[in-house]
Amino acid sequence: MLEAIVAAVSALGQGSVILMLLLGVIVGLIFGALPGLSGVTALALVIPFTYGWEHGMAMYFFTGIMGACTFGGSIPAILLNTPGMAPNAATCFDGYPMAQRGEAKKALAISATASGLGAMVGVAVLTMLIPIMHEIIMHFGAPEVLMVILFGLFSVAFAARGNMLKGLIAGGVGIFFSLIGMSEVFGVTRFTIGSYYLWDGLSLIPFLIGIFAVNELLNFSLVGGTVAKTGFLIKGSTIEGIKEVFRHKICFFRSSLIGTGVGIVPGVGGTVANFLSYVTAMQMSKQSETFGQGNPEGVVASESANNAKDGGALLPTVAFGIPGSAEMAVLLGAFVLHGLNPGPLLFTEHLDIVFMLVIGLVLANIITSVSGLVLAEYLARVSTISVYYIIPVLTTICLAAAFALRNNIWDVLLTTFAGILGYTFRKAGFPVIPFIIGFILGEPAERAFHQSLSISWGSYSIFFVRPISLILLILSILMLVIAFYFGRQQGESRLEGQ
Repeated sequence: MLEAIVAAVSALGQGSVILMLLLGVIVGLIFGALPGLSGVTALALVIPFTYGWEHGMAMYFFTGIMGACTFGGSIPAILLNTPGMAPNAATCFDGYPMAQRGEAKKALAISATASGLGAMVGVAVLTMLIPIMHEIIMHFGAPEVLMVILFGLFSVAFAARGNMLKGLIAGGVGIFFSLIGMSEVFGVTRFTIGSYYLWDGLSLIPFLIGIFAVNELLNFSLVGGTVAKTGFLIKGSTIEGIKEVFRHKICFFRSSLIGTGVGIVPGVGGTVANFLSYVTAMQMSKQSETFGQGNPEGVVASESANNAKDGGALLPTVAFGIPGSAEMAVLLGAFVLHGLNPGPLLFTEHLDIVFMLVIGLVLANIITSVSGLVLAEYLARVSTISVYYIIPVLTTICLAAAFALRNNIWDVLLTTFAGILGYTFRKAGFPVIPFIIGFILGEPAERAFHQSLSISWGSYSIFFVRPISLILLILSILMLVIAFYFGRQQGESRLEGQ
């Protein structure tokens, strides 16, 4: 092992390798910050160009992209309420309200710090769990995945404590929208109203761009002003943002571990990790009612889980050749292109490659976080620009991003529809957080449910005889009961106040 670590570190002695790492960070930041693009897109585009490269150059280049794209996605999420990538959606909930208060610089500093440190936690867990990876994977099947997702779905009740009825309705509508399209299990189309376009369901990125960005643009066009309600005044500082992460250190570590744990489970992805860590932070916080209104703890929870999930997702990818996320699925293709076989043979024959990926993720996140802290003040000035200059530019970017994803004009129409839907929710007083939670988690919940029943030949007992599944189910039910209890208490206190 020591020889492999030395070989991985010695590769950094070459100037070309360091250059490729820096280039990967730049590419990752750009692709993460542009709505509609992502680390998956960046990796898919650059892999062919790496053919013939030395292993060290290629691996550090790939990790540079993976380490930077997530923080890149938080930049438009905070400044413009537009998630650069799907896993940054929850960052909008508190990051953007902070920007509206003139605290964009502080929010970006929180994101940069939490992202970088969260990645360190993920990599540390990766290093410790490699020897016992097989046991973890074997004990976490479809029923356990379903219960993890169910935990997130039940959190809708907590996410809507201000108005639980409207929150639950919004969550239910989100689940309904997630079911549109061809059923993977029964092979029939659902709610497609005769449109072939809807057979594939509602494309996630165009839909999120509409719900967040176009929705906000419609509001901008009516109210005017700047994103920051303080005008040209930028409050807070980079140092304050860094301190916020350490002030909420329990939330940070909890969210990082959630992100890592979800990343380990193949097929779940960073979006689920993002929302689970956010709603867990909301439930555990003493100021849960301020979530969605610019609570720094929400940004800490979201961004620390985002980057921590990469360390977790790398585990099944290199250990068994099972991708832990969409980025890791593309990375498997890169392994094949470079003549590498992920799995046990990778550990026995190319252990240095594994440590290149580990070290590369660490260095990429350090570089990205430092860059984010340095650029935070300049990026924050975007929030002081008049929205009448922002609207045409951002509208063009949003619609172009929606079209470029699949070169489909219907994606542009979907983005427009989602924007109108989000604005309607806003005017009717329905919270968007439960809606997005339902939409994101509805499809994977259905898939895991049917996979579980297929395993048990239709018996529902599979959810009760497996210890991990049963424990998660009990926790989910308890959470729902507690949410209703607190909601009822708040309702009674409001009546007494009247």
